[in-house]
Parts: sequence; C-alpha cells; structure tokens
Amino acid sequence: MDTNDLQRLAEHLEERGLRVTVNAAEKRLTATNPLNSRLTEEIVATDDSYVTSFDYEIGERGSEGECAERVARVLAIGRQEQSA
Repeated sequence: MDTNDLQRLAEHLEERGLRVTVNAAEKRLTATNPLNSRLTEEIVATDDSYVTSFDYEIGERGSEGECAERVARVLAIGRQEQSA
C-alpha cells in the first residue's frame, strides 16, 4: 500500500469533520473527534486493508470513502444529510 491511499483516507476523514494526523513513514493515521479529544482512533494501513488500534479491520484499500464513514460513526460523527 502506498502512502497516497493513506492520504486519500485522511482526506475523506477530514471531509467528515474529523481532525487527522498522518504518519506516512509508519503507515498510520490518528483520527479525532474535534468536540471530544478522548474519541480517537488510530488506523494502520496494511497491505490491503485498514486496521484499527483494536485490531479490527475497518476497510479495504480502494474503499477509503466507506472506511472513513465507518471511522466517523465509531467516533460519533455521522454524515450529515442536507435538507432540501
């Protein structure tokens, strides 16, 4: 997995309102709920998937948007639907 995939995941997480710190050398990132810093998740990029600090596979490479949505839900930030 190259670091572009990890950066793409970080961008999707930021779009959902999370604060993100990327450590490309270690192929990991930290996502934090900006309203409660105790709601934090560390994501590690493996060869073909993203794994949480609890060793839970949260998504696959190439599905960064879906992965970001799962992480946002875990960190209590759901996608906000716009009303018509």
